[in-house]
Amino acid sequence: MSGRMMVVRRSRRSADEAKAEILKAAERRLKDGGPEAVRVQLVARDVGLTDAAVHHHFGSREGLMAALLRHCARDLRATLQSDIAGWRGGVPDLARLADLFADFYERRGYARLALWLSLTGVRDKGGGILNDLVDALHAIRVARFQQAGLRAPERADTQYLTALIHTTALGDALLGDAMTRSAGLSPGTAARVGFRRFAIQVFERLLDAPR
Repeated sequence: MSGRMMVVRRSRRSADEAKAEILKAAERRLKDGGPEAVRVQLVARDVGLTDAAVHHHFGSREGLMAALLRHCARDLRATLQSDIAGWRGGVPDLARLADLFADFYERRGYARLALWLSLTGVRDKGGGILNDLVDALHAIRVARFQQAGLRAPERADTQYLTALIHTTALGDALLGDAMTRSAGLSPGTAARVGFRRFAIQVFERLLDAPR
């Protein structure tokens, strides 16, 4: 243009849009490099914002990490609800459930993030992320116990079972090879797959009424 400087106007993002973009960028970095890769400066650069803007929305790096874990919890709960709705004939798909947990906790890096937050002293007071899973599993257990002519199991027992499934998934994501080696198994994919199959069989037996 004739001697005039062109001014490029950036479209302004709403606060919700900016936070969503920041979380997406942080999630990509978590998946690729773990918690250490999620740095305010790097995430800000990824989305074209200043460090101050990220701090404005999340307060600190720890605040960003905690928000990222809550984002995972919402996503996990929605995915669980969708999967549970697809169960047919009172038969839970525990293999699919194990793969879902592996995707969130291992492949997407959320187990390491949860551990990082715990070690840094950040405690999220939220809970009940697996309530829908507890409800579905308990309904299945009640039906099976009644069919066997037995008194319905306590809901607390199903909550313990759900917590056990969850703990197994988290432990496998964080220390899978170390856990199998501790039992004298050779490290690697075969042992990990074998462990998951065995765990699923144990959980399926715990869902059934005693014989």
